[in-house]
Amino acid sequence: MIQKIRKSIPYFLPIIAGILILGLIFSRVIEMGSVPMEPEITISASDASNHIGAVAEVCGTVASVDFVPQISGAPTFINFGKPHPNQLFTAVIWGEDRHLWQIPPDQAYQTSDLCIIGKIRDHNGIPQIVVERVEQIKKIDR
Repeated sequence: MIQKIRKSIPYFLPIIAGILILGLIFSRVIEMGSVPMEPEITISASDASNHIGAVAEVCGTVASVDFVPQISGAPTFINFGKPHPNQLFTAVIWGEDRHLWQIPPDQAYQTSDLCIIGKIRDHNGIPQIVVERVEQIKKIDR
């Protein structure tokens, strides 16, 4: 019996290796970020600091939008409530994702009312959501 198993190992080893390689490939192709987020709550930008860690829809009036290509990651900051550095909440779009917008975010969202969907994180005392997809931002009609 053991001899039969030993003889069949060379046949099954390539199959097992293929399955493992496919698993690694698919783990890189299918990312959690590609799954749409459903917000747990809808809150105002001024209330975002009370909900760090929650997946939320944060709504408010944009006070300033700053594209800063000279710093690492070339971020676009969408500041709510008050302009930077006194903002109540910030949405960040990293430079690697800017190509997803037909109109650059720093032009599209100036003085808009928006809702941002995502996980609220604390960044140096300011609540923020990192925006990776256009669908995370909704314009609100005034």
